[in-house]
Amino acid sequence: MRRIVSLTLVVVFLVEGAAAEKGAWPRFRGPEGSGVDADQVIPSQLDEASRVWSAPLPGPGSSSPVVWGERVFVTSENRSRGLVHLHCLHARDGRSLWSRTVSVGPYRTHKMNNTAAATPAVAQNLVVFSWYDSARKVAVLSALTHGGEKRWSYEIGQFKGAHGLNVVPVIHNGHVILAHLHQLGGFVVSLDADSGRVVWKKNYAQHSPKTTYMTPLVRRRHGRGVPQYEVVVSSTSIGVRGLDVKDGKELWSLPGVFDERCIVSPVDILAGSGKEESLIAVGCKREGGNNVFMAVRPGDIKGEGAGVVWQLESFAPYVPTPVSDGTTLFVMADRGVLQAVDVMTGKPRWQKKFPANFYASPLLIGGKLLCLSRDGEAYALAIGEEAMVLAISDLRPGEEVTWVDATPAVANNSLYVRVGARLDCFRDGK
Repeated sequence: MRRIVSLTLVVVFLVEGAAAEKGAWPRFRGPEGSGVDADQVIPSQLDEASRVWSAPLPGPGSSSPVVWGERVFVTSENRSRGLVHLHCLHARDGRSLWSRTVSVGPYRTHKMNNTAAATPAVAQNLVVFSWYDSARKVAVLSALTHGGEKRWSYEIGQFKGAHGLNVVPVIHNGHVILAHLHQLGGFVVSLDADSGRVVWKKNYAQHSPKTTYMTPLVRRRHGRGVPQYEVVVSSTSIGVRGLDVKDGKELWSLPGVFDERCIVSPVDILAGSGKEESLIAVGCKREGGNNVFMAVRPGDIKGEGAGVVWQLESFAPYVPTPVSDGTTLFVMADRGVLQAVDVMTGKPRWQKKFPANFYASPLLIGGKLLCLSRDGEAYALAIGEEAMVLAISDLRPGEEVTWVDATPAVANNSLYVRVGARLDCFRDGK
């Protein structure tokens, strides 16, 4: 009997893995955190004609959905009861497969934050998400199977930040990686995905005036004799750093480039260009003026040569992470100015102003740019010598939510949009 069960599980995992290859959006901003998928086909107009299902959630949140095969994962909060839920929905029809609940307790956040803000990460038979245990005053990372069974739990530890917790993990080659860089210092850690044990941990003891909310980038390095992959992180206290994904050794650093909070996540803006080099876009807030947003050249094989290549002169983002096709970087400022920027020089090719504010990050899907405003309007744009609006869709947020800030997910030729206390799925030609 045990042999039959084992064989059945193997078959299930193989089928799920094959499905995920065709339909996976495993982390914030999708595969490799790029926000790009050239092969997916999604509708421009998001309305009743293209919406194939809408699933109610027991409460709001600003975490983004993630997708693995036929499963969609998303979190929600019940603030009055001090609860956070992790939901697993069927990707095809939106029916609930299961949900699990953790108790965060009474926990104060910034008015624009919530206790279900951290986007989960997913791999084969693994989903992880972070939350804050206010009774013990520690941040926690919980790991479950795709069936909802507990796999392991990792105590991230103490946290200090004015806006509340939002630690977003990524999964790479059997490792769960997260950056916990807050006002009391913090660390970057890699955990074994099967057991949750610490593979390596790089401590950064320096206190910081601001907490960081960016999601780490796992970057493929170029050149012979260098580690194949590195983890890139950015924060107020340490600037920009590249760590060997295998052992956490610091490969290069660029300190002293930020004075304020980092929310924009690092992006390799030359990925997909075919160039054997990288430029990493990073940024932070600046009070009373243009935010700081720049392209950084990472260090070489000796850890030398890291530096700022260009800095955006105006309309830099604070919250939305830009998206690149390898030659043009599409930068959406929080206050609605979209710029097409040359990736090598930082010079804008064109600008377009929208009558809205934006926190969700833009996505480049099937050659179209998708931008979701805080008021719940989705803009589908054709991009070229200028931006042409293909459609503007009112997603009609419910009264339970003030803003729509979650970045959508794309998989299975479907668009998954979190709007307050519901998750909508749109498909072309349903």
